[in-house]
Amino acid sequence: MKPIFPAIFRISLLVVTCMFVVCSHVEAVDSITVKAFFKDPTPEFSTAPFWVWNDMLTEELVVSTLNDLAGQKVKQVFVHPRPGLMTPYLSPEWFRFWNVALKEAKRLDIRLWIYDENSYPSGFAGGLVPDAMPQSRGQSLHIRQEKLPPKWSQEIIAIYRLTDDGYDNVTDAIKSGAELGEASYLVAFIKLADSAPWFGGKYYVDLLRPGVTEKFLEITLEPYRREIGDEFGKSVPGVFTDEPHIGPNWDNHWTPDLPEVFEKRWGYSLIEHLPSLFRPVGDWKRVRHNYHQLLLELFIERWAKPYYEYCNKYDLEFTGHYWEHEWPKSNMVPDNMAMSAWQQRPGIDTLMNQYSEDPHSQFGNIRAVKELSSVANQLGRRRTLCEAYGAAGWELRFEDIKRIGDWLYALGINTLNEHLSYVSIRGARKRDHPQSFSYHQPWWQTYHIMASYFTRLSAVLSQGQQLNKVLVIEPTSTAWMYQPDPNHKEHLKKI
Repeated sequence: MKPIFPAIFRISLLVVTCMFVVCSHVEAVDSITVKAFFKDPTPEFSTAPFWVWNDMLTEELVVSTLNDLAGQKVKQVFVHPRPGLMTPYLSPEWFRFWNVALKEAKRLDIRLWIYDENSYPSGFAGGLVPDAMPQSRGQSLHIRQEKLPPKWSQEIIAIYRLTDDGYDNVTDAIKSGAELGEASYLVAFIKLADSAPWFGGKYYVDLLRPGVTEKFLEITLEPYRREIGDEFGKSVPGVFTDEPHIGPNWDNHWTPDLPEVFEKRWGYSLIEHLPSLFRPVGDWKRVRHNYHQLLLELFIERWAKPYYEYCNKYDLEFTGHYWEHEWPKSNMVPDNMAMSAWQQRPGIDTLMNQYSEDPHSQFGNIRAVKELSSVANQLGRRRTLCEAYGAAGWELRFEDIKRIGDWLYALGINTLNEHLSYVSIRGARKRDHPQSFSYHQPWWQTYHIMASYFTRLSAVLSQGQQLNKVLVIEPTSTAWMYQPDPNHKEHLKKI
């Protein structure tokens, strides 16, 4: 059985692919085996909703809602902390309920996956990482233009004076107190990530700063390993990460050792060329390409690879997704496919219920799904995942669920992660990206029909081998050279 689908191939993945050639390859199986899988799939192929813990937990609430899911033939869940949670995250009480859930899950033959954050985006551990490591605060690079030479301040990196054919670095002159006249000055400066209630009163972190990922894993996953580590790779298959990124404030990323690493990597000074990141001056294409290439390499080296290796070490599958819908913008994630390559089960999300083929859309965005399918196929990954349906509204129907799911499965998904299944919709909770795959829905008592359908699809579409005869070149690294400069906004649209 050898289903044939076109695959998107990414040039920038060639090097990454070479790292993974030793991975297991999924061999095609005979039709008799596939038929047996299709008739009675094992729990690993089940749909896997976010099981949202968003209230003051009780044993009765945990046990009853898990049984409710099992009653509709849902055999996997991601335990997802989310706004409304009143039981302290990662506390002894938290793990008491995790053990209650695990005991019941084993009785029901359900798999419990870890969700690695208190809400999202992953990386700050609900504010615990900033608490333990204040220097982890995210930073972004900005530039402003002024008529008069500015006074030096701590957040400034460098100051440049525009000339007819480029710019001069006047940082040393301004620092020494030299009298410079009126002109056009570019001031490159750093902005710290904003603090917000969403981040536990703290802020999002710099995932490129050495030690931040290790601190996150220590705070988040190590307690799970101590409490339930004997179930890793068994009743607890893996861990979900949700939208980690390097774009605090949605701007150019900065990390303290970036200039040093840049010069070592490329052989010239980033500080001397910062205006090229924002204006088409100097050797701007090379500077921008080198800058984004280095951010990608650091994002892999300092986040994705340590996380992947941690999961490998402790028999966990690393899944979840990055920020794939902004392509060809790259300030949040320089290259989604290269990041997804460092996951045992790469994933994306496709939310809402509005079909659109816009490059930034979700349902209807063929590119995003085929990127995922291509990563899996190139690296021998048997399973892919999609977080689906979130914010589709309380009015979501079976017709919509099947229409969106079928579209995803036809393009290469074989794990359906329903967003969301609340334990509670008290108060404002009902407005958190509804709907809910739970007893709160009038159609819930017949959901087992849909769950069984997608479980069988997952089982059969996880078998076989893709044979691809179409190569699509995706110009992600070309797009690096045309952002974030507003002068090239239209060119980026053409890409």
